[in-house]
Amino acid sequence: MRRHGPWAWLLALAVGTASAQVDEEDGETPVVMAEREAHALLAEALPAEPGARYALLQRQARAAQALEQRGKYVELLRELATLGRSQPGGEAWIRQYLSAEFIWGSSGQSMAAADAFASDTTLSPTARAEAALRQVYALAQARDRSMLERMWSRAQGLVRQAQEALSNRDPAATLRLRVQHLQVRSEIERWDGRLADAVATMREAVRLAHKGVEDARRAAKDTSKSSRDPAVQDAYGWYDGSQGMLVYALVRHGRAPEAIQVAQGNLALWRSGQLSDALGARWSYRLGQAQVAARQYAAALENAQRADDMLQRSGASAASHTRWLARQEQVRALIGLRRWPEADAFYRDFLASLPADSLAKDRASDWRLRALLAAKNGRFDEALDAVERVLRYRQRLYGETHPQTQEASGVRALVRLLKGDMTGAWSDYQPLFTALLDNPGGWQDLDLNGARGFVLGLAFDEFLREIGARALRGEALEPAWTDRAMQVADRLQAGAAHRALTDATARLLAATPALRTLLEEEANLRAAASSRNGALATQLNEEDRLRRRNSSEETKAELKALPDAERKKKQKALADELAAVREQVRAGREQAQAAREALNAQRERVAKAYPAYADLVTPALPPPSALQKLMSPGEALLVVQPLEGATLTWWITPGAPTRFAASSIGAAGWADKVAQIRVALDLSTGRPPVVPATALHEVWRELVAPLQPGADVKSLLVAADGALAALPFAAVLTTPESDAFVARRMAVTQLPSAGALFALRRSAAPAPATKPLFGVGDPQFKSASKAGRAALGASATKYDAAWGFSYGDIPPLPETRVELTALAKALGANPHTDLLLGAAATREAVLAAPLQDRRVVAFATHGLMPGELPGVSKPALALAPGADASVSPLLELDDILTLRLNAQAVLLSACNTAAGEQGGAAMSGLVRGFFFAGSRSVLATHWAVETSSAAALTAATFSAKAPRAEALRLAQVGMIEGTLGGGRWAHPFYWAGYALFGDPSR
Repeated sequence: MRRHGPWAWLLALAVGTASAQVDEEDGETPVVMAEREAHALLAEALPAEPGARYALLQRQARAAQALEQRGKYVELLRELATLGRSQPGGEAWIRQYLSAEFIWGSSGQSMAAADAFASDTTLSPTARAEAALRQVYALAQARDRSMLERMWSRAQGLVRQAQEALSNRDPAATLRLRVQHLQVRSEIERWDGRLADAVATMREAVRLAHKGVEDARRAAKDTSKSSRDPAVQDAYGWYDGSQGMLVYALVRHGRAPEAIQVAQGNLALWRSGQLSDALGARWSYRLGQAQVAARQYAAALENAQRADDMLQRSGASAASHTRWLARQEQVRALIGLRRWPEADAFYRDFLASLPADSLAKDRASDWRLRALLAAKNGRFDEALDAVERVLRYRQRLYGETHPQTQEASGVRALVRLLKGDMTGAWSDYQPLFTALLDNPGGWQDLDLNGARGFVLGLAFDEFLREIGARALRGEALEPAWTDRAMQVADRLQAGAAHRALTDATARLLAATPALRTLLEEEANLRAAASSRNGALATQLNEEDRLRRRNSSEETKAELKALPDAERKKKQKALADELAAVREQVRAGREQAQAAREALNAQRERVAKAYPAYADLVTPALPPPSALQKLMSPGEALLVVQPLEGATLTWWITPGAPTRFAASSIGAAGWADKVAQIRVALDLSTGRPPVVPATALHEVWRELVAPLQPGADVKSLLVAADGALAALPFAAVLTTPESDAFVARRMAVTQLPSAGALFALRRSAAPAPATKPLFGVGDPQFKSASKAGRAALGASATKYDAAWGFSYGDIPPLPETRVELTALAKALGANPHTDLLLGAAATREAVLAAPLQDRRVVAFATHGLMPGELPGVSKPALALAPGADASVSPLLELDDILTLRLNAQAVLLSACNTAAGEQGGAAMSGLVRGFFFAGSRSVLATHWAVETSSAAALTAATFSAKAPRAEALRLAQVGMIEGTLGGGRWAHPFYWAGYALFGDPSR
């Protein structure tokens, strides 16, 4: 019996892993000063004499830091930054002040002060460069693209001057400048939409900052107290900030599980007393942001509230970067929890509490959230006013067909839908549907992250909810509504795995220079289009300013006071100035439109030259009518989308109208029911072999029977989301009888999404491969090399085969050798040459193998889902460590995309690979990765299957002279009826654990 059970062994191995990123001595230790002494120092009056004042200010700053009085600390640093300029080494206070002001004081004031310091030619090149970088970082949090680009250009010039001036004479300052430059470069990459580059840049910043901590600790005079050394504390501040920015970059890149690992590890350091409360507060809201991205809203709210309370007690300003982040996550968590009145009240208080700080207000005030919260709390006029002003502006700025305009239209659609105006909402939804469903470029233009993701995601959710509510009430629905609803469901299903797939293409692009060049050109055109839009926005703002000025009462009074000749001359000058700007606006519009057209043309070139890549990262979302044309007689497609209060289903067959129905059971209800079904079917726990007939028939009764499936359907394709993706559909009962399994009536194939069928059948299948099998199994996880075992130890800072756990402790899988040997015998393969077993089952061997001539490629090993190991943010297969201990032994999604297959099927005989993570997203990504690599189908397991029955079923499936789905069905029916296994394997535990993904006919 293969009993892989839950991943408790992985969790045990991972304990303490994230905290191993830094040594215990590296935590920020507060300034050691007796509380009474610190209070006494702060009470002393500052002398007027500059030297004495400067000396006392330094001691008071240390006292405020010791007491964690952040408001007072910022105030003292502000004066030190001014007085220190005339003191030896005093310019360091400028850097400390700008950072503290941004983090704890006023982010807007920090930005303004940074500009002043960067412009001051009396300062050293290093001080000016650091100030310029701080200004650009602050600008990257605002919305003025043109200003950001100008200041980034200035900052880079100042950095070059500083590097030349330092010339490695001050290694610590040189390294610090490099870290800060990387931090800001990552923000610029984010602005340009290059999220993978932003993550990579922050990883390099973390590496360098950690080196700075180690260098500072070695240079400390008293190494036994190095953690208290000011240089060590300063270096740790850069390391901590870089880790925090890495968390943000990971979240934006859709890698929330990895971000959560980093944040939890640092919070563990805080709880153990190794980090100050100030850093503990920051890691609390960083964790909250990652948890919001992972939809762990309750935990996120708790962490964000704790952070905000701690920051408020320490004196952090309401306009500070830290308070803003902590409260932003509270708003988003409350929205995620659908606690609308609380979210509304909190957000309004949040905005009202901000002082006159333009940057803080600009960052906090999001028109999407204002419109959403107003509408959700019944203030529809307020909501419509907020969104219509933005919509009018974007129509004027970009035109009707620009994605930004379509987004605004979608938000108004949401408001109208909540108001009960379905006719108006339907009209407004059309531009958004066009952008995100009909246009593949919408995957990049309107990526569903941040506030946009919240609101547009809710716009989709509310549309589906309205369709479901009307169906449950028995109302007639327009076919156009239900067709669009199915495309929305398809977008939600495909989108769950989209970010991981996009992230995983880096290795593929490295091996495909022509494609990489095309995509680099696309990225440049996207940045150019964004820059044009930013310039146009600036021009429009100037036009508005001049128009208001010319029509103001002040201007009218000024003109009236002038003599006629001068008045006419002044009027003409004002009109000419406005006309010149309007001409600039006209030219700017043309340039922005041309940039947009060039971007679209480039995307079309990429899709035409590399259609498989386009299907991978921007998959098509075809309507039901397009899918019908791809289907054969006897096939049916079932699309299932669970919502909060209902589940929507579609039934698509060739040559017949699409059928639609809704069940009153929602996502939470199905999650419970599917979990109960899976537990009831799991005989590995020793439970009696009873089929849960009532629960299995309920699935058919609720989801399929209302669609009136015909008896002529012999092949059923299922695209299900949420917990239903983990349901063994072949075991569903069509009648209450305990043996009326779907498998008796029709073959079942799963799809990652309905649109996947479009990609699978768009082109003819190539000629079959000549050789039957290539198999990989029973990996030897223990490394024979001592060096290899050491490299799998605690010295790494990210997962690259070394994340602070012993890979060799992973449970071995000797039974998989039996399974693969039986499969090789059934297919006529040579087990000695066609199988990689034991120590030979390495990632390197798989990547080097000639897989294109194998009809079946089989992996019998542990399947890892995102978050099951620290740093693993994409699905992977665990293989044996190779000769190079620094190389990961995991065959990750990145690797799968680079494989070249011509396989009729890939077999994943690994624990739970079919169920995947929440929503089935991980399996969706893994399956789509194998599709891209060249497999027509993937056979995976829902649970840890029993060895003997697994060997028999896979051998029967792959040796049958029938299409893959029908071959699997015949093997399953053979077990049910006893022709295969003599009746020992009739229970669904033995045969229903296998799920076939892909094209059932190839």
